[in-house]
Amino acid sequence: MTVAVDFTAPALLALLLLVLPPHAVMQTLAAGLLHEAAHLTAIAALRRKPLSLRISAAGLQLTAAGTAVMPMRIFAVILLAGPLANLLCAGGFLAAGMQGAAAANLSLCLFNLLPCRSTDGGTLLYAMLEQRFLPHSPELPRRILQLLCTAAVALIGLWMCCAGLRNLSLGAMLAYLLLAEYLTD
Repeated sequence: MTVAVDFTAPALLALLLLVLPPHAVMQTLAAGLLHEAAHLTAIAALRRKPLSLRISAAGLQLTAAGTAVMPMRIFAVILLAGPLANLLCAGGFLAAGMQGAAAANLSLCLFNLLPCRSTDGGTLLYAMLEQRFLPHSPELPRRILQLLCTAAVALIGLWMCCAGLRNLSLGAMLAYLLLAEYLTD
């Protein structure tokens, strides 16, 4: 397996260390590592070969061999393993009274289920849409996902405004998701 580190990863880590308390940075990094370890465990359990791991400011991207010909149920298990691990850990941390660690894991779980192609949920949804519509209308899967991603980002942005929440990192990640959705392809 090849590992690549984009120059943006250390830059984001430095920024996080400047704006967040060290324990919050560690909880976020631990949640991310758990998430990717769950993907890797699912890949191994399903006897697939991990090809690469790319680390950037956008997160960690793990790829497995044969994703183009992989049955949808296996692809779904691999993609949903990360969010499921974060959700289970969030519940465990919450039961143990560790709200910060629970919040970091729950946030990562929910973020990765957004319907945008650069998230696990969006990747799975896009693959399902391609399977359904690609032979008849090649542009439709991309357009449907763009619409869903735009709607999800707009709703979260509206909720942030109504709640008076001014979170620069969340706003930046939402902007990234939207830009990536329209600039991909």
